[in-house]
Amino acid sequence: MARIGTAFRLFFRALKDQDFADRARLLLEGGATAPPSPGAVAPPSPTTAVRPAATPAPRTEPPRSEALTLIAVLQREARLVDFLKENIAPYEDAQVGAAVRDVHRDAAAALERIFTLRPVMTETEGAAVTVAVGADAARVRLTGNVTGQPPFRGTLRHQGWEAEKVQLPEWTGSTAAARVVAPAEVELA
Repeated sequence: MARIGTAFRLFFRALKDQDFADRARLLLEGGATAPPSPGAVAPPSPTTAVRPAATPAPRTEPPRSEALTLIAVLQREARLVDFLKENIAPYEDAQVGAAVRDVHRDAAAALERIFTLRPVMTETEGAAVTVAVGADAARVRLTGNVTGQPPFRGTLRHQGWEAEKVQLPEWTGSTAAARVVAPAEVELA
Protein backbone atom coordinates (compact mmCIF):
# COMPACT_ATOMS: atom_id res chain seq x y z
CA MET A 1 0.00 0.00 0.00
CA ALA A 2 2.89 2.37 0.59
CA ARG A 3 3.78 2.07 -3.10
CA ILE A 4 0.40 3.54 -4.08
CA GLY A 5 1.04 6.64 -1.97
CA THR A 6 4.54 6.95 -3.40
CA ALA A 7 3.19 6.63 -6.94
CA PHE A 8 0.66 9.42 -6.37
CA ARG A 9 3.31 11.69 -4.85
CA LEU A 10 5.65 11.02 -7.78
CA PHE A 11 2.86 11.65 -10.28
CA PHE A 12 1.88 15.04 -8.85
CA ARG A 13 5.48 16.16 -8.36
CA ALA A 14 6.29 15.23 -11.95
CA LEU A 15 3.34 17.33 -13.11
CA LYS A 16 4.66 20.37 -11.23
CA ASP A 17 8.44 19.98 -11.67
CA GLN A 18 9.86 19.43 -15.19
CA ASP A 19 13.39 18.62 -13.92
CA PHE A 20 11.98 16.00 -11.56
CA ALA A 21 9.89 14.53 -14.39
CA ASP A 22 12.99 14.28 -16.61
CA ARG A 23 14.98 12.48 -13.90
CA ALA A 24 12.07 10.13 -13.20
CA ARG A 25 11.76 9.30 -16.92
CA LEU A 26 15.45 8.43 -17.06
CA LEU A 27 15.08 6.16 -14.04
CA LEU A 28 12.10 4.41 -15.61
CA GLU A 29 14.04 3.87 -18.82
CA GLY A 30 16.86 2.28 -16.86
CA GLY A 31 19.36 5.06 -17.47
CA ALA A 32 21.32 7.11 -15.00
CA THR A 33 19.65 10.02 -13.32
CA ALA A 34 19.97 13.47 -14.82
CA PRO A 35 21.98 16.03 -12.88
CA PRO A 36 19.92 17.59 -10.10
CA SER A 37 18.16 20.84 -10.80
CA PRO A 38 19.89 24.03 -9.65
CA GLY A 39 19.49 24.59 -5.93
CA ALA A 40 18.69 20.94 -5.25
CA VAL A 41 20.63 19.16 -2.54
CA ALA A 42 22.68 16.34 -4.00
CA PRO A 43 22.26 12.98 -2.29
CA PRO A 44 25.28 11.68 -0.39
CA SER A 45 27.64 9.76 -2.63
CA PRO A 46 27.78 6.06 -1.86
CA THR A 47 30.95 4.52 -0.50
CA THR A 48 30.55 1.35 -2.54
CA ALA A 49 29.91 0.91 -6.22
CA VAL A 50 26.27 0.71 -7.14
CA ARG A 51 25.33 -1.83 -9.76
CA PRO A 52 22.35 -1.18 -11.99
CA ALA A 53 19.34 -3.20 -11.00
CA ALA A 54 18.69 -6.27 -13.10
CA THR A 55 15.80 -5.92 -15.49
CA PRO A 56 12.90 -7.78 -13.93
CA ALA A 57 11.44 -10.68 -15.86
CA PRO A 58 8.18 -9.89 -17.60
CA ARG A 59 5.31 -10.33 -15.20
CA THR A 60 3.23 -13.34 -15.97
CA GLU A 61 -0.34 -13.62 -14.88
CA PRO A 62 -1.08 -16.39 -12.40
CA PRO A 63 -2.90 -19.31 -13.99
CA ARG A 64 -5.97 -18.59 -11.87
CA SER A 65 -7.41 -15.53 -10.17
CA GLU A 66 -7.71 -15.63 -6.38
CA ALA A 67 -11.27 -14.32 -6.82
CA LEU A 68 -12.15 -17.42 -8.85
CA THR A 69 -10.52 -19.63 -6.23
CA LEU A 70 -12.66 -18.01 -3.52
CA ILE A 71 -15.91 -18.36 -5.47
CA ALA A 72 -14.98 -21.98 -6.28
CA VAL A 73 -14.52 -22.71 -2.55
CA LEU A 74 -17.89 -21.11 -1.75
CA GLN A 75 -19.52 -23.16 -4.52
CA ARG A 76 -17.87 -26.42 -3.48
CA GLU A 77 -18.55 -26.04 0.24
CA ALA A 78 -21.83 -24.06 0.31
CA ARG A 79 -23.29 -24.34 -3.22
CA LEU A 80 -23.42 -20.51 -3.21
CA VAL A 81 -23.25 -20.08 -6.99
CA ASP A 82 -25.99 -22.67 -7.49
CA PHE A 83 -28.17 -20.83 -4.98
CA LEU A 84 -27.55 -17.37 -6.49
CA LYS A 85 -28.05 -18.53 -10.09
CA GLU A 86 -31.26 -20.40 -9.28
CA ASN A 87 -34.54 -18.64 -10.07
CA ILE A 88 -36.20 -18.72 -6.64
CA ALA A 89 -39.41 -16.93 -7.70
CA PRO A 90 -41.49 -20.13 -8.07
CA TYR A 91 -40.55 -21.44 -4.61
CA GLU A 92 -42.42 -20.78 -1.38
CA ASP A 93 -40.71 -18.67 1.27
CA ALA A 94 -40.36 -21.72 3.52
CA GLN A 95 -38.50 -23.61 0.77
CA VAL A 96 -36.15 -20.67 0.15
CA GLY A 97 -35.58 -20.25 3.89
CA ALA A 98 -34.62 -23.91 4.27
CA ALA A 99 -32.09 -23.61 1.44
CA VAL A 100 -30.68 -20.36 2.84
CA ARG A 101 -29.94 -21.96 6.20
CA ASP A 102 -27.61 -24.53 4.64
CA VAL A 103 -25.93 -22.05 2.28
CA HIS A 104 -25.48 -19.54 5.11
CA ARG A 105 -24.00 -22.07 7.53
CA ASP A 106 -21.60 -23.61 5.02
CA ALA A 107 -20.48 -20.29 3.43
CA ALA A 108 -19.86 -18.76 6.87
CA ALA A 109 -17.72 -21.76 7.86
CA ALA A 110 -15.67 -21.50 4.65
CA LEU A 111 -15.09 -17.75 5.09
CA GLU A 112 -14.04 -18.22 8.71
CA ARG A 113 -11.61 -21.01 7.77
CA ILE A 114 -10.03 -19.03 4.92
CA PHE A 115 -9.98 -15.51 6.40
CA THR A 116 -10.71 -15.61 10.16
CA LEU A 117 -12.91 -12.50 9.95
CA ARG A 118 -13.07 -10.12 12.92
CA PRO A 119 -14.90 -6.80 13.45
CA VAL A 120 -12.95 -3.59 12.73
CA MET A 121 -14.66 -1.90 15.71
CA THR A 122 -15.60 -4.05 18.70
CA GLU A 123 -18.38 -1.85 20.08
CA THR A 124 -21.91 -3.11 19.50
CA GLU A 125 -23.87 -1.70 16.58
CA GLY A 126 -25.99 1.21 17.78
CA ALA A 127 -23.40 2.27 20.37
CA ALA A 128 -22.06 5.84 20.56
CA VAL A 129 -18.46 5.94 19.28
CA THR A 130 -15.74 8.52 18.73
CA VAL A 131 -13.64 8.56 15.55
CA ALA A 132 -10.27 10.03 16.43
CA VAL A 133 -8.18 12.51 14.51
CA GLY A 134 -6.18 10.72 11.81
CA ALA A 135 -8.52 7.73 11.58
CA ASP A 136 -7.88 5.67 8.45
CA ALA A 137 -10.74 6.16 5.98
CA ALA A 138 -10.22 2.59 4.75
CA ARG A 139 -11.01 1.32 8.27
CA VAL A 140 -13.81 3.74 9.25
CA ARG A 141 -16.26 5.27 6.76
CA LEU A 142 -18.13 8.34 7.96
CA THR A 143 -21.72 8.73 6.75
CA GLY A 144 -24.52 11.18 7.47
CA ASN A 145 -23.81 14.83 8.26
CA VAL A 146 -20.01 14.88 7.98
CA THR A 147 -18.94 18.44 8.82
CA GLY A 148 -16.33 20.04 11.01
CA GLN A 149 -13.07 18.58 12.21
CA PRO A 150 -12.31 15.34 14.07
CA PRO A 151 -12.72 13.87 16.53
CA PHE A 152 -16.19 12.91 15.27
CA ARG A 153 -18.90 11.46 17.48
CA GLY A 154 -21.60 9.26 16.04
CA THR A 155 -23.51 6.00 16.17
CA LEU A 156 -21.87 2.77 15.01
CA ARG A 157 -24.07 1.41 12.21
CA HIS A 158 -21.78 -1.44 11.10
CA GLN A 159 -18.74 -2.89 12.86
CA GLY A 160 -16.89 -3.58 9.60
CA TRP A 161 -14.85 -6.71 8.92
CA GLU A 162 -11.15 -7.39 8.61
CA ALA A 163 -9.32 -10.61 7.83
CA GLU A 164 -6.79 -11.84 10.36
CA LYS A 165 -5.39 -14.18 7.71
CA VAL A 166 -5.85 -15.07 4.05
CA GLN A 167 -5.36 -18.75 3.40
CA LEU A 168 -6.82 -19.54 -0.02
CA PRO A 169 -6.12 -22.95 -1.46
CA GLU A 170 -3.46 -22.95 -4.17
CA TRP A 171 -4.63 -23.68 -7.70
CA THR A 172 -3.13 -26.92 -9.00
CA GLY A 173 -5.35 -27.51 -12.03
CA SER A 174 -4.60 -27.01 -15.69
CA THR A 175 -4.47 -23.65 -17.45
CA ALA A 176 -7.44 -24.72 -19.57
CA ALA A 177 -9.54 -25.16 -16.42
CA ALA A 178 -8.30 -22.05 -14.61
CA ARG A 179 -11.59 -20.20 -15.11
CA VAL A 180 -13.83 -23.11 -14.09
CA VAL A 181 -15.67 -22.33 -10.84
CA ALA A 182 -17.35 -25.73 -10.63
CA PRO A 183 -16.85 -28.62 -13.05
CA ALA A 184 -19.81 -30.06 -14.89
CA GLU A 185 -21.00 -33.31 -13.32
CA VAL A 186 -21.98 -36.28 -15.47
CA GLU A 187 -23.51 -39.31 -13.81
CA LEU A 188 -22.86 -42.57 -15.58
CA ALA A 189 -25.40 -45.34 -15.57
